[in-house]
Amino acid sequence: MNVMLPTEGSEALKEALESVDRILIVTHVNPDGDAVGSVLGLRGILEAAGKRAEVVLADDISSKYQFLIDRPVLHVGDPLLSSLTEEDLFQIVIFVDASERERVGSVLDRLHTWLVEGAPEVNIDHHISNNRFGDIVIVDPERASSAELVMCVAQELGIELTSGIADQLFAAILTDTGRFQYINTDEHCLRAAAALVEAGADPSRIAQRIYLERPVLFYKLLGHLLSTIELYHDGRTCVMTMPRELVANFFPDGNMDSEGIVDFTVQMENIEVGIFIRQTGEGVYRASFRSRGTVDVQRIVKAFSGGGHESAAGCEVFGPQEEVKERIVTEVGKWLP
Repeated sequence: MNVMLPTEGSEALKEALESVDRILIVTHVNPDGDAVGSVLGLRGILEAAGKRAEVVLADDISSKYQFLIDRPVLHVGDPLLSSLTEEDLFQIVIFVDASERERVGSVLDRLHTWLVEGAPEVNIDHHISNNRFGDIVIVDPERASSAELVMCVAQELGIELTSGIADQLFAAILTDTGRFQYINTDEHCLRAAAALVEAGADPSRIAQRIYLERPVLFYKLLGHLLSTIELYHDGRTCVMTMPRELVANFFPDGNMDSEGIVDFTVQMENIEVGIFIRQTGEGVYRASFRSRGTVDVQRIVKAFSGGGHESAAGCEVFGPQEEVKERIVTEVGKWLP
């Protein structure tokens, strides 16, 4: 699998891992495909290296990624974590796909109770907005996904990937490149994907499980959401909104999976920026952005303390719905060519 370019920090991580046996892996809240595939793949790689590795998440893994889980992950409040003895405490923590420590959510508040004193922090990420926290930093914004950096770690450790790990990492690359459609799709990520197929990944099965097995409820909701579409800036910006009452009607238990809905906002002619705005609380809105490549949306979301990539980004905006929409549309207009 020697297709990955060497990455700064991977040798330092190899040296650090030589002196530890228990490793904790964490990622950002509401984990997407890259986060899920990368942490699961990294766990498998570290276990193949003879380590004990556990993944701890603040939020549940989306149903469409459940097939990637080879053994259960842990969550905040898990009995296993609350019953750790001093001999069980983790000796190092690896943050994956998180641009800052705070992105791991409620995990951060409890992290110190699961680690030995002075445990090093490792930062593996590809977001340009990453603030380079941690003792060992493996951050490369030129990579299309964090999974590619995990592959560099495997290569540094001399670990041959199993078909299961290859599936996990392929799913990560597939989703973070928008099925190899985003502007971040380059020769490096395609070589990485090819290497994963060679290692046993099944592209057809993975794509089908993620993109072609949505529940009927998803499409019924989508029908309502498509009717909310509004165009701005001479038809170059598309905005789709989901008020809280619509969520309550379709998901009375509050457990909804809206990942992928934003992609429909850029699937029309002439659109350069697509935005999906959904209400998550009283006066709180989550805005997801997509770009065809002419506009760098991660620059747009910086105005709202958000983050992401050139083609895909997100942020939280506070206020009444119409005011939130107006502020977002105004900011987008500043960046259109």
